[in-house]
Amino acid sequence: MNKEEIKRALRKIVKNPTAMLGFVLLIIFIIVAILAPIIAPPDYPIESNLKEVEDALDDFDLSKKTDILFYFNNYLNSEYQFIMMDYPDLMELKDTLTKYEKNEVSFDELYFLTSELASYYIIDRYYLNRLTENVNSALKELKREISRQENIYKEAIRIKTEIEKLENTSDNNFKKQAETLHKNIYKSYIKKINYDPYIMRKVTNRNEPQPPSSEYKFGVSGGRDIFYGVIWGTRTGFKIGLIVVLISSSVGIFLGSIAAYFGGIVDEIIMRITDIFLSIPFFLGAMVITTILGTGLDKVMISMTVLGWMITARLIRGNILQTKNEQYVLAAKAIGVSDWKIIIMHILPNTIFPVIIQASMRIGGLVITAAALSFLGLGSPQGYADWGSILSYSRDWMSPENWYIIVIPGVAMILFVLAWNLVGDSLRDIFDPKMRM
Repeated sequence: MNKEEIKRALRKIVKNPTAMLGFVLLIIFIIVAILAPIIAPPDYPIESNLKEVEDALDDFDLSKKTDILFYFNNYLNSEYQFIMMDYPDLMELKDTLTKYEKNEVSFDELYFLTSELASYYIIDRYYLNRLTENVNSALKELKREISRQENIYKEAIRIKTEIEKLENTSDNNFKKQAETLHKNIYKSYIKKINYDPYIMRKVTNRNEPQPPSSEYKFGVSGGRDIFYGVIWGTRTGFKIGLIVVLISSSVGIFLGSIAAYFGGIVDEIIMRITDIFLSIPFFLGAMVITTILGTGLDKVMISMTVLGWMITARLIRGNILQTKNEQYVLAAKAIGVSDWKIIIMHILPNTIFPVIIQASMRIGGLVITAAALSFLGLGSPQGYADWGSILSYSRDWMSPENWYIIVIPGVAMILFVLAWNLVGDSLRDIFDPKMRM
């Protein structure tokens, strides 16, 4: 688009109240998603030694230097003592695995060493049992486990080295270096315990809803903070919509482009496969695939991606069929430009805009589908920050007194879908050649 076209597009958006509403709503949701950790800070777990370091740094003087070093070393010993002790044995097992694959040691020697390490709880007995069931599979699993332990050991050595550097830091720079080390270790700790900020915090063990208050702005449902779920659910909505649309549209563009450009038997095969997938009801198919794969947001996205590429494929195919006989395409063929370059450099740029518009309008529908699956217990895991998951807590408590557990997440979802639909409508008006008047 040149400058004049951009100016024309902006004028049309500004003059269209619904388009402005859509873009304003979308911008608000984007800001909320970006600032979610600030608006609704995650309730990160506290490690006692790191908490002591944090308290000492908040009220720091040089007399606390020894205490800070003590708690850093105490954290290192409590979290990494065993891996640092067991590392030589793990390396011996790694070396034995390599030798076994080269037929330099027998299976009995490998099994004996594995049994010995399992008896000392250095590795789980699961791997010992796996060796007798399926050697090749057990070897792969053992290698992955040893690699994971190696990474933990490297992290322990890194922290140990940083603590030693801190011990030799001058008094003037000690606080600054200690704060940096505390920040880095705390990040490592959160990653080590695999903490997921998308899990809504459990604020009470009571299942009945609690109305909005100064402490819980949107109330409590299923023992979880609705405000936290709605804010972080915005990120979930963008994650679902954008990832599924990006992948499914890419697949649809790829298959539709091949079908339209090459035609013949290729077109026939791809379109019949497309028709088969189109005959499957989207929501029902998503339910079946998610049930087979198991619960989880990633499973939901896989199911919607598998069933979401066909409309894009048919749309891009129709656009390319109208375009592939244009003079500029024929000219490119005549001078020997490759088929793939013609598709990518000449055809797609002139046929992709309807797909972009359609994709933007699909995002809202995908978010509703994911929310419906979560509501039915087939989507995100228990307690995950997802609007459908929040609504699932309201099934047993629907009454006028508990309006907030339905209205608040429901309104957030409706506004999110409305924003994408209005943006899609405005993009259609901008890029539709019949409306460029």
